[in-house]
Amino acid sequence: MGPGAEPEVLREYRHLLRTASADWQETAHRHALWALGPGPRGRVLAEGRRLLLTGYRVDPDDVHTVARLLVLAERRRPRTILDGMPADLLAELAAAVVASPVGRMLRVGMDVWDGREPVRRPDPAPEPDHHQRWHEQRATPGLAGEVEAFLPGARRRFEHRRR
Repeated sequence: MGPGAEPEVLREYRHLLRTASADWQETAHRHALWALGPGPRGRVLAEGRRLLLTGYRVDPDDVHTVARLLVLAERRRPRTILDGMPADLLAELAAAVVASPVGRMLRVGMDVWDGREPVRRPDPAPEPDHHQRWHEQRATPGLAGEVEAFLPGARRRFEHRRR
């Protein structure tokens, strides 16, 4: 293996991530997470939380949810998990996924796969929020003066006294 070459297990793991359906990927990750044990599974979840900024209510023993987080993250933003995880943890996870029963089954087509990554789509621009136009709101003078717009119930108290 030359400099910059990808280890075979990572190539097989990328093949699985790029060619298998999400259901099969989740199943392979569930098998792998159970096989890893509680220590590495906790590290995978901690790294997933760091990379994805989610999953803080998930327990490391909830392998279904952890597997779904990993798969959805990689499907939505390719290379998120591959580039973000520490190399030793990624190699351990990749080896477990590839060695799982489902991972071995999904190796079909590996010999003809070109190894290209999907084109990364740009993030869409945020839509304007037309419901929060705070910059255009001004307090208008009323019966209680300028403060009326900022005091809850000021108008009701004044109207109640008039009756």
